[in-house]
Amino acid sequence: MLLLGDMSRAPRTLYVHGFNRMDFSLWHSAITLAAATDGRALGDQQLTKNGVPIIVDSCIAFVTQYGLCQEGVYQTPGDPARVSLLLEEFTRDARNVKLRNKEHQLENVTDTLKSFLSQTEDALLTKELYPYWVSALGM
Repeated sequence: MLLLGDMSRAPRTLYVHGFNRMDFSLWHSAITLAAATDGRALGDQQLTKNGVPIIVDSCIAFVTQYGLCQEGVYQTPGDPARVSLLLEEFTRDARNVKLRNKEHQLENVTDTLKSFLSQTEDALLTKELYPYWVSALGM
């Protein structure tokens, strides 16, 4: 079973039936490849049901669970090789990346999030909303 569709609407189910195992394997590979991230724009990312890039959701959930009590949580640099590997894993198939406390260091996860956000093609704060952000700073 595979869920497809515009995430702003209810997901739909697609059943793929092949004549043999090879047919199914080819369809599965093609669909998996098509579902992968294919760009640096936010809209090109694999998204949660709420429209948030999975990499952002996963990294923030990890930091919330394991790093909120740590001072300067986003200031400690991570290992560049591990950060690069983690970014590559999220790019290849974000849905299958599971961040675990024993396997992943907090500073690598925070650097992965910072790297992802710095590499996106889209502006996180649109110019239409800029005045509202600036006025919020005064509150």
